[in-house]
Amino acid sequence: MSIELILTSLNKRLKKEKTITIQRKNGETLNVTFDWNKPVSDQELKEFSLKTNHILPKDFCAFLKLCNGGKLFSDGMDYFELFNIKEILNYLNEYDKNLNYKSAYNKNWYMIGYYKGYGDYLFIDSEKVANCEDDYLIYVQVGAIQRLSMNFETWLDRFIVAQGARYWLW
Repeated sequence: MSIELILTSLNKRLKKEKTITIQRKNGETLNVTFDWNKPVSDQELKEFSLKTNHILPKDFCAFLKLCNGGKLFSDGMDYFELFNIKEILNYLNEYDKNLNYKSAYNKNWYMIGYYKGYGDYLFIDSEKVANCEDDYLIYVQVGAIQRLSMNFETWLDRFIVAQGARYWLW
């Protein structure tokens, strides 16, 4: 499995309008769109690590090099957004200034996305990445922090297979 294969397979399923019809629980069907950003450069990835002292996992770097974030499973109101490198950097800069962030999140974490409509956030634990641990993803809901036992590649693959559902809560 690879990030490139995951995204290539998904993009084959998308129509010209970048939409697919998915089925959610209770038989609900809806059309959703995907909006990908332009790829990040190797230089931007290097600059990120130099500026922040945070390590980006290889699979997440591969994702950013293909599309640098985007909005997934958007139905017009709800969607999951994976941030581009500049938005991740903005979060890290804001972390130093925002007392709410400091009291809620570990300084080794950086936010890589959120689920609009649910108020949930996805983080990478940079310390786990530095220690070559593959279970570096953290999902934060109101009042709950869940360490996911997986890397980004596995999370993305399962998220697409689950048609945008928060499968890690099942």
